[in-house]
Amino acid sequence: MTPEGKAELDKIREVRGYTLPFHEYLAELNPELLRRYGNLASYTLFGDAEGRSLDLKTRFLVLVGVTSAVKGDREGVEWAAVRAIQNGATWKEVYEAAFMAALPAGIPAFEASCRTFKAMKEGEALVDLEVPEDDGET
Repeated sequence: MTPEGKAELDKIREVRGYTLPFHEYLAELNPELLRRYGNLASYTLFGDAEGRSLDLKTRFLVLVGVTSAVKGDREGVEWAAVRAIQNGATWKEVYEAAFMAALPAGIPAFEASCRTFKAMKEGEALVDLEVPEDDGET
């Protein structure tokens, strides 16, 4: 991997707390594309609240629902759920955000997210972020 690719991975890791395999492949393939993607994603997710309609908690709850509906990948759902909770959401709100995916994507999308949440709570998270305790509102 080039020094440029490594530098871009380090930036993403600093902002998000981890990288995905796709980031690593893109760092090898095209560090400039990773830089541009990383900047856009970082701004979209973490950009200043000034001028934005949604706060960080709500942005990540939306991401829980969207990730459940379109991708359903464990890492994406885990990451969005943890970040939502770190920004003030309850587990109950996270569950409801994932449940909203059931309407457009079907019950299996919600079931997949539920399996992810169960694994997280059992200490089997894929994403290396501290998983918050359940708030008891389940």
